Amino acid sequence: MHSYTVLATLGSMFAAVSGLSLLKLAAPRRLNPLVRRCVITSYHKNVDTIQAGRFQTRFFASSSNNDNDPKALKVEESLSTHERLKREEALHRHLSLVGVDALNISDAVQKAMTTMAGNDPYYGKSAIKAYRTFVFPRPSKVKAARAEDLEVAASRCARQIDFLAKRNRSHEAEWVRHHDAEESESESRDRKLFPLVILLDNVRSAFNVGSIFRTADACGCSMVITTGITPSPTGSGREKLSKSALQADKVVPSMHFATTKQAIEYLRKEHQGFCLVGMETTDWSKWYTDETYPGQGSFTQNGKFPDLGTVLVLGNEVTGVDTEVMPLLDKIVEIPMFGKKNSLNIAACAPVVIYEILRQWGAMAKDKNKDS
Repeated sequence: MHSYTVLATLGSMFAAVSGLSLLKLAAPRRLNPLVRRCVITSYHKNVDTIQAGRFQTRFFASSSNNDNDPKALKVEESLSTHERLKREEALHRHLSLVGVDALNISDAVQKAMTTMAGNDPYYGKSAIKAYRTFVFPRPSKVKAARAEDLEVAASRCARQIDFLAKRNRSHEAEWVRHHDAEESESESRDRKLFPLVILLDNVRSAFNVGSIFRTADACGCSMVITTGITPSPTGSGREKLSKSALQADKVVPSMHFATTKQAIEYLRKEHQGFCLVGMETTDWSKWYTDETYPGQGSFTQNGKFPDLGTVLVLGNEVTGVDTEVMPLLDKIVEIPMFGKKNSLNIAACAPVVIYEILRQWGAMAKDKNKDS
């Protein structure tokens, strides 16, 4: 039995060398489509031989060690040459539909598999791996590959390859910023924040709350206050919140109150100079650009709030700011609507008004002077 095992292994090695030799010739250059097909077909046939040799090796090895154990003889399926070519053709069709040069990425895959040049930086490792595993699925995935609709699978894989390649190019571009600013613990503690607080009145969606936390961090807000059913970083829904906030909930200070009235009472007592501004469409609301917001020139530092500032109150996605809460506020503003719908999603409203407040406070001008 062992002699057969050795012969099968040698046969597999010979097939591998001959198959890879063909591809090494094809990888550096763009071949005529007919010649290219012959090379790829030869490669696929050699892959069949390689896998057959591997199966024979495993078969004889398991037979020699477990002659009386039928469970030890495990047959590993593999796609035929015809099946692989059909998968490659389908993938190429869908790659072309999403704007990816199918022949170019195929060459990149061959080059990555047969040379020491590594992965093409235009596509990256992940995109090349997605292409390779679609055309050459693992033995354990062959059954699933045959069962699924080929066109659907090829379309999904093409879109995945397109995304992975774009992500790789974006990460490789030095002029694109993808990383959060790094700062020491002392720098984080000493960082100046704008005297702007976001108060969320019974907002239902954890994803909306997470998005607002991210906006609050981007705009240097001092705090986010959640009330009632609003998901909070330490309460229910924190997993979804953190996912959409991209960890901004760990950076922005926050507090939670059982009711919005309790939160307002706290603000009136602890931050008496802060103006409470509700965002709601009412008969007496003013356009957000026509209102002024106290706090210009002041900053929150080391957790200490200045005397003046603004609290922006946003309400539930359906019912808005509670009608019993609005009389407790100092001002009501709205974003003008020019369509049929009466309002925007609060995760879209918040940054519009917050950036207007920062513009009035001169934050954009300071950033320009800083850059120059």
